[in-house]
Amino acid sequence: MTYEFKLPVRQQELVRLIALGDYSAVRDTINRLGALGYADPNKWTKLMPTGREGEYISIHTRRYVPSAE
Repeated sequence: MTYEFKLPVRQQELVRLIALGDYSAVRDTINRLGALGYADPNKWTKLMPTGREGEYISIHTRRYVPSAE
């Protein structure tokens, strides 16, 4: 006997925020977005150098359910 199991389809959208710039500007932007309640500062990737002098990058992935239109 075979059983078919299907997971429910989630209606989620995915957005990636990318902060790119000097270390203090990226850190400040992450904190400001957190203060606005938009992107949790603890869920950003660790700040990483890009290879350009003084430039850093961090990425935040946000999932949300789209609003009904």
